[in-house]
Amino acid sequence: MDIVAGLEKNGVYITSLDELDLPGTTALWTSATEIANTYSLRARNGEFADDYTVQVGAEEMMRHPHIVRWPLNDRILDIVETYLGLPAAYDTLNFFYTVADGRQVAARRWHRDVEDRRMVKVIVYLHDVDIDTGPLEILHRSFPGSDTLEGANFPVLTQEMLEERLGTTLQSGDVTTCTGRAGTVIFTDVASHYHRGRPAVARDRCALFYNFFSRTPLRPFFCGRHVFSRQQLAELAAGQTDRARDCMLWQSNLPLLARIVPSARL
Repeated sequence: MDIVAGLEKNGVYITSLDELDLPGTTALWTSATEIANTYSLRARNGEFADDYTVQVGAEEMMRHPHIVRWPLNDRILDIVETYLGLPAAYDTLNFFYTVADGRQVAARRWHRDVEDRRMVKVIVYLHDVDIDTGPLEILHRSFPGSDTLEGANFPVLTQEMLEERLGTTLQSGDVTTCTGRAGTVIFTDVASHYHRGRPAVARDRCALFYNFFSRTPLRPFFCGRHVFSRQQLAELAAGQTDRARDCMLWQSNLPLLARIVPSARL
């Protein structure tokens, strides 16, 4: 209830893997940090020199299905569904390696997600994240146009563009900057609140982003921004509880037209 209250009040609640103490956490941590260390080595070898963010692919994730299934624990689903007020759809995860190049691009700009009216993203930091290492930031102020779509999206803004719309620089109470040690877990509503990944400048960072919304989302054609095929989702759902399986295979109950997911850029 503390987590739900934090989401209701501020759109964000910060905790940790140790505090949550969920089954499967040790296996999750072992596999995820091993992948993160591999990507760090690849980055040092210059493999990602032209990229600002790299996503771990489906083939590699299918070798570690426990990472994908970790948030399907009843406690996580109870939190998500209490906040949403509806049965939850689990849109799996994005496993991102973020390069510390300081660029304000893509999700490093201020934006709101548009899949549903309310959403819950559960983020797990695999590296220590300070102010210079790309922390998630949640905005607590509105501005002209903040609740109005421009085309298919809400305005997507650099820091300078945001402050121009606000007519002032951001103050300390205007933003929650989610710093924390490796193992920090963040629950946040990315649909109701403007947010960004602050551009990293000091060190690369790796994190897991688990995605939830209702099973009848407002814009289903914007959902499915993950790396898995429908067949892979069915394999991941096999052997899970009825509740977990229904969360994972939520798209199968949508009308055919709504299941068509256009390609979406990162």
